[in-house]
Amino acid sequence: MRETNEPLLRTRALSAYYGKVQALAQVELEVHPASVVTVIGPNGAGKSTLLNAIMGLRRTTGAVVYGGKDMGRIPAEQRLAHGLCLVTEGRDLFGTMSVRDNLELGFYSRRREGRERMRAELARVFALFPRLGERERQLAHTLSGGERQMLVLGRALMARPRLLMLDEPSLGLAPLVVREVFASIVQLRREGVAILLVEQNARAALEVADYGYVLEMGAVRTQGPAGQLAGDRRIVESYLGAGSGAAPLRPLIDAPATPDARGMQQPELRAA
Repeated sequence: MRETNEPLLRTRALSAYYGKVQALAQVELEVHPASVVTVIGPNGAGKSTLLNAIMGLRRTTGAVVYGGKDMGRIPAEQRLAHGLCLVTEGRDLFGTMSVRDNLELGFYSRRREGRERMRAELARVFALFPRLGERERQLAHTLSGGERQMLVLGRALMARPRLLMLDEPSLGLAPLVVREVFASIVQLRREGVAILLVEQNARAALEVADYGYVLEMGAVRTQGPAGQLAGDRRIVESYLGAGSGAAPLRPLIDAPATPDARGMQQPELRAA
């Protein structure tokens, strides 16, 4: 993939509202191609609202610029057609439909490309998540929590997103399954997919991310390369748990060391 310093996604003074209540305040954020950017912060900080705002599902002011194009007047379904995809934390599936049928629905926006292309995309998803291939004909509501998470990720990938936004993908999953999910995130980055990750498991998120933002009370308070955030004392005490004995993810998934994902030399950790 051609390297570029231009972000795939940039928000400019992005604010979002629930009725008259402001939930986000002047958020400035960038995601570069083939990078993983994470947003961490306490419950109620506005992390999910941020993803919904970028997707066009909340009333906003400011700008969402994706692929060099202002998305302001583009509805959510057309943002998907542009390669911008959101996987919500609810793992919403059609429970009475099979795994394969749910995946084929993810291809709907590309249906004009034909069944051969759809079969190729199915093969790609099954290669990334072999368990889905084993359960191809199984009804979605009979899957385990981890398998459901794999299915919602696989369905999103059927649309061939350039930017995949993930809202709490590890929520409620067993530790071993969490590692599988984060391993898939790293693999997608290797394949050139950019990922904007909202994750309550801040330690895991920073281990797989290139760059991170800390969101508090609807505003970016701190940002920097993920490694620097993970070493910041306040971040450790507030979000990582100084005494945590959890096994590190990076050796398990063999994530390659990367320079700052914003395509520049790593800046000093700074407050917003």
